[in-house]
Amino acid sequence: MMRLIPNSQKLLGTLRRHCVRMMATDGTDGDSMDSDANRRPERGMNRVTLIGRVGREPELRGTDEYPCVVFPLATNLSFRKANGEQMTKTDWHRICVFKPGLRDNVANRIGRGDRVFVEGAISYTRFTDNDNKNTVLTSIVADDMMILARRQNSQVRSEEGEEMVD
Repeated sequence: MMRLIPNSQKLLGTLRRHCVRMMATDGTDGDSMDSDANRRPERGMNRVTLIGRVGREPELRGTDEYPCVVFPLATNLSFRKANGEQMTKTDWHRICVFKPGLRDNVANRIGRGDRVFVEGAISYTRFTDNDNKNTVLTSIVADDMMILARRQNSQVRSEEGEEMVD
C-alpha cells in the first residue's frame, strides 16, 4: 500500500530544483539551465583497451613538430560455429604513439610478434587523398602500454654467424 506524504507536490518540486542545481555544471541553479549559452559541453568517455600481437616493427612517422610511432596490432576472437567447428577472427588495429617517453620506449623496445597491452583512445581522421577521394583513417592513440610477452625467437644464428635460419 502506498502512502502519500502531505504536501508531496511541494516536496517533489523542491527535490527537483535541488537535483537540477546539483547536476548543473556551471554552479548556477537549475533555472539558468534552460539557456544553451550558459551550458558547458557534456563530458564523454573514449577509452580503448587492447591485448594483442605486434604485426610489424614500429616505424617513426609524423613531422619534426609532431613525431609519432605507428604499428599494427592483431587481436583474435575465437568462437565455435553451430556445427562445432572452431573459428578464429583476427582484427587489425593501427596504433599511434605520440607521448614522448612512451614513443621512444615503443620505438626501441617493441618488436614484431611481441604480445602487448595497449590503453588509449580511438581516433577518426578524415582527409582527401591525391585522387580527391575522401578517406577515414581509424587509429588507436596510445596513452599507456605494457609488454606482456616477447616473441619466441625462432631465428637462430648459424655457426658461420652470417645466415639467419627460420
